[in-house]
Amino acid sequence: MSTVTVAKKEFEDAVRSRKLMAMTAVFALFTLGGAYAAARLGEFFAEIGEEGAQGTLDLVFALQTPASFLVPIIALMVSYKAICGERESGSLKFLLGLPHTRNDVMFGKVLGRSAVVAASILIGFAIGLGGLVAFVGAVSIADYLLFTLVTMLFGFVYVCLGIGISSMTRSTTRAAVGAFGLILFFWIVWSILLQVLLYVVEDTLIPEQYPDWYIGLASISPDAAYGSALGVVLDESALTMANAYGVEDLPLVAEPWFGFVWLALWAVVPLGLGLWRFGSVDL
Repeated sequence: MSTVTVAKKEFEDAVRSRKLMAMTAVFALFTLGGAYAAARLGEFFAEIGEEGAQGTLDLVFALQTPASFLVPIIALMVSYKAICGERESGSLKFLLGLPHTRNDVMFGKVLGRSAVVAASILIGFAIGLGGLVAFVGAVSIADYLLFTLVTMLFGFVYVCLGIGISSMTRSTTRAAVGAFGLILFFWIVWSILLQVLLYVVEDTLIPEQYPDWYIGLASISPDAAYGSALGVVLDESALTMANAYGVEDLPLVAEPWFGFVWLALWAVVPLGLGLWRFGSVDL
């Protein structure tokens, strides 16, 4: 119960500080904007009825890339101070003076702050659903719900990353550099490194067919895994690595279903390292 107690306190603190309200407003505006933009882009939505499913998928296409930027930023903002911030202020010693173990604190913060991110996405996207109906007039509730659930999972992964980083440093500054440096690494540096490696190995930047090793490495990032996972649950090949690189036979690690494996690894490994580090350091 100690884990649940910590999680409850984390969630209640977010509500009192109005973080939940602010994040919900961001996601609501994001979704409403996406619905409006998608509805204005030509003949996205022509008919009501069976076209509702396609219209919702078009909205997913419009939202997926922006969501892969917005969700990590918000999840890391919520989580990167979780441990090191309380170490700096000294409140962590008080918290551990209560009947909580270090594992209770870690898992409680993961659950509590993940709940904050998940609730803001769920409520924000629910408000956005109203905009979708208003702008489009036809909605596949099932597809939209699946998109929302996978996006919540994506947020959970970045909360685990942020808390893992937070538990491995005493300084909020270093935690911020590590957390947001990770975002920049996957948004910019990783793709540049892959292009350089492709040129070194294949002597070209645009091969006739991308090699398996390149596609496999490109599928590693949390953002790529998020797209693959969406492709699986929505049964939509346009979101998968096969479509992105124009190939039919993918290496195992780039298969759409493997996106869930990558997301699990990105949640478990940093959190495991954080637990190991946090459990062995002096406060």
